[in-house]
Amino acid sequence: MKIINRLNLFKNGVFGFALALGVASNLHADTTVFFVGGNASQTVLYDRTTSILTGSSVLISPTNTTVRTYTGTIASQPGLGTVTIHYALLGAVSGFQDAANQNSVVTATGVSLAPTVAVSSTSPEAVAVDPAPFVQTRTLVVPFAFIKNPAKSPNLAGVTNLTQRQAAYLEGASGFLPASFFGGTGSTPIYLVARNTAAAVRTEIDLNIYFSGTISSWTTNSSGQAIPDTGGGQANGAGVKALLNVIPNAIGTVAAQDIGTFTTLSYEGVPYSVANVENGSYPIWGFERWAYLKPGQTGAPSANQLAVINALLSAVTNASYQNTSSVFVGNFVPLSGLQVDRSSDGGPIFLP
Repeated sequence: MKIINRLNLFKNGVFGFALALGVASNLHADTTVFFVGGNASQTVLYDRTTSILTGSSVLISPTNTTVRTYTGTIASQPGLGTVTIHYALLGAVSGFQDAANQNSVVTATGVSLAPTVAVSSTSPEAVAVDPAPFVQTRTLVVPFAFIKNPAKSPNLAGVTNLTQRQAAYLEGASGFLPASFFGGTGSTPIYLVARNTAAAVRTEIDLNIYFSGTISSWTTNSSGQAIPDTGGGQANGAGVKALLNVIPNAIGTVAAQDIGTFTTLSYEGVPYSVANVENGSYPIWGFERWAYLKPGQTGAPSANQLAVINALLSAVTNASYQNTSSVFVGNFVPLSGLQVDRSSDGGPIFLP
């Protein structure tokens, strides 16, 4: 290589030598990609990131576990150099906005960077972000559910289902409607513990149950009493479940990966299951998608960044992985198993 560079210097002059050095430098440049957006599929993203990176290490923010940085190499693509993949999965809505406007977001390393990719189970148009500048790719299906904690919900013991009307009233008037309205017992008020407006969980459930009003979500005060949540909901599923463990007679909204040991409620008589999402009978779900800016747009991925994105995309969408991995199965729905389609968030479900 040194001999070729010297020949280029004599053949093409100083400009040719500089160009040759530039090419050599690019071949060994390190590559950084920054994912922002929703955290409904975080377990899949982290699992697949470690699968494509050799010798990987991770730095997790001490204040938010969805803000983390993975570093390693991709053995099959040494030209990418050291690969750094940042995640700041703080909400689907803000993620789209930050990617579209190239707003700087703080990484786990403490550095502020403009995002490369927005990941979300809601579409940009559903949250008033122009989809035109984006390249979008479906990666998987995220189901959502209403859940309860039987140990803290004696008045909801007999409640196994929500109708569309009950779900909409729950979102708009929880804390003021009695358990009997939902098929439970007595006049004890039922509380809603919802996700906040930055979450695709919130957007998708609202669209699927046709709710567009002001939400009535609840949290607790220092004494453990239920009080209106002035923040409009929780930042993640863990926050929802923590409140369901202390607020009596409460119903929460989560992505399927956060159901855990809690009990799900059917919707319009159809219980949540992967099979019922696949056959179209359970409607509360959305496509997880990745979106990055098109070529020519400020913030569009470079060739090396696209190589990293595509390597991770292949790992996430791999049909064998989606149908067999314990990280995936039961928490998400594989694209290959979905027998139906929908053209808009919360829109009609149809056979493709």
